[in-house]
Amino acid sequence: MTETIDSYKADIAHYQEHKITDPEQFSMEISGKVFTEKKEAGAALLAVCKDMKAVDAAMDIGNYQGFNMRIQFDSWSKEFILSVKHESVSKVHLGADALGNITRINNLLESYPEKLAEAEQRLETVQEQLTNAKEEVGKPFTKEEELNQKLERLSELNALLNMDEREDTEAEQSESKEKEERPARGSIHEKLQIYKEKSQRESENGREDRKRDFGLE
Repeated sequence: MTETIDSYKADIAHYQEHKITDPEQFSMEISGKVFTEKKEAGAALLAVCKDMKAVDAAMDIGNYQGFNMRIQFDSWSKEFILSVKHESVSKVHLGADALGNITRINNLLESYPEKLAEAEQRLETVQEQLTNAKEEVGKPFTKEEELNQKLERLSELNALLNMDEREDTEAEQSESKEKEERPARGSIHEKLQIYKEKSQRESENGREDRKRDFGLE
């Protein structure tokens, strides 16, 4: 965070040195060509977006007020993103309006003092949190005895749960074994019944044959 703050400070100083203060002195370099009209520069920027073939790959496109400009198409948001860099990197989403994009870039560069203030506030917050954390680490844990008691009770409950799980597993295995044995006994019974019926039919057929042999039919 300290490095970020230093980068913002360097960028603010760099921007003040290269900032265009006279609206008539506009200048933006895109794809090696310098544009002195905002509308033309904005149109050239849109043309670069239209001609981009790569997705999620940043491409250097030029310079503006001392900052290097890169552009990429974000496949997630389905938008073109332009980044400006000197020391730090800041990004802005581009729209379909040529002049509007130039305004967005200007607003981004003008927002550096605000970005610096936010970074300094975050650093101050983190430093306070770090100080508080160091103090807390040095304090004894006042509920250590209570924690140990609860951990011991938790171990007992886990042991009981494990016993219940073993009993359930054994019961399931026993039930499964009984189910497997029942079909086996049933199949033997069925075979015996089939054999009995077959024997009975053969016996009846034999008696009929003997009757015919003796002329009883």
